[in-house]
Amino acid sequence: MTTDTTMVRLGMDDLDWATELLTDAFLNEAPNTHLFQGPKRGIQTAYFMRCSCAYALLFGECYSTVDKQGVALWLLPGGTAMTPGRMYKAGMLSAPFRMGLSAFARFMGFAAHTDKLHKIAAPKPHYYLFWLGVRPSARGKGVGGLLVKEMLERIDRQRFPTYLETQNQGNVGLYRRLGFDVAVEEAFPRLENLNNWGMLREASAT
Repeated sequence: MTTDTTMVRLGMDDLDWATELLTDAFLNEAPNTHLFQGPKRGIQTAYFMRCSCAYALLFGECYSTVDKQGVALWLLPGGTAMTPGRMYKAGMLSAPFRMGLSAFARFMGFAAHTDKLHKIAAPKPHYYLFWLGVRPSARGKGVGGLLVKEMLERIDRQRFPTYLETQNQGNVGLYRRLGFDVAVEEAFPRLENLNNWGMLREASAT
């Protein structure tokens, strides 16, 4: 386990280092490896993660451990559907220029597919684990589980379900141990060898 098990809420002052952590966490992981290819992959990934983090900071909640080894981005009940106005405020509408047209086309296909499955699996108000990233050097130490478990305790008290998606089959078993079940599973139609698992956790009786 980690040496410091306190979860802290992040603010906009944390955007830079949180972006760096998420970029490091996903640079060589799915779905990033399918969306961004070539010499600009690091720059594209950093932009994507910065926008995602800014969106959650502005319109959801973000948490880390005190030792800054992991970051969890959450969207809240009633606000899990991303809107153009909010995307603009998070800097996402410049994506065609910042990502490049081919990467942007792949990203839009990815987003449309995950949004479709999200709506099918979680039609009622719910919490959405938008992104969960752990520094590569801290993996296997319980950082991700800590961040999710503490939030799930609060969600259970509020009696909401929780939704997430993963494109890494190895994560499915980890999330199952936290009470999630696979609600939808489907391969991406235009991203070769990339599958999406949408997972839902009903609120536990407490």
